[in-house]
Amino acid sequence: MAVAKQEVLSRDRGNQPLWVWIMVLTAHGGHCVYCAERPSQTLEHEAPLASGAGRDIWWNLVPACDRCNGWKHKKSATEWAFDMKMHHAHPKAGFARNALPLHVVEGIKERIVQVQREIQDAARRKWFERHYGDKKTPRLRSEKHEEVERCTKVLARYPYPPWESTEAGASETVCMRILCCGYHQKDSNVEFVTLPKADREDLKRMAYARGLWTGDLIGALLKPALEKWRQSQPADDGKAA
Repeated sequence: MAVAKQEVLSRDRGNQPLWVWIMVLTAHGGHCVYCAERPSQTLEHEAPLASGAGRDIWWNLVPACDRCNGWKHKKSATEWAFDMKMHHAHPKAGFARNALPLHVVEGIKERIVQVQREIQDAARRKWFERHYGDKKTPRLRSEKHEEVERCTKVLARYPYPPWESTEAGASETVCMRILCCGYHQKDSNVEFVTLPKADREDLKRMAYARGLWTGDLIGALLKPALEKWRQSQPADDGKAA
């Protein structure tokens, strides 16, 4: 029975696709949900697999640093927090070999609730799946971390989370959020505009203030000039030149 259970846990562990790695490790500002200080490094099972209650599925995952992941070991977050509180109350009793500061421990429950709410946000989850679902999952964890870092830099370019912007339409396969993927809307084309960095940043702020995708804003600003140009052109009388 014990062997069979261990085989199940082995199958459950570590098979998450790249988009789940990125979705989880960018939550909580990219920091460990337990110590709230170190960068997140691993997908931590809030309900441990070893307990039989936990499963290796996205809604049971939280971002954690390797140190906290090792210290928590096979305990649930609630059990670990309780043991650490008892350690601070009775340090010689051996409730925990390692313990976070008491004020950090007391915030674990609230942080977990907040980060799980963030990860379970359907719009956010869909955004990561749409943008990274087709990418091959790297074999090495360091390569997964590189993808997380790249995504973090991309997200930093937006004035607010792109999954909070409106959708240009409905799609089951691609992202349609106007802030990041407005070019997917019907009859749209992608054009490149060369701007100094300061002008580019102001353009993004202007688009945010108007609730538009940057490309839509550029199109709206160009329309008057295009219309003026059209009116300046000779009338087409339909005769061949």
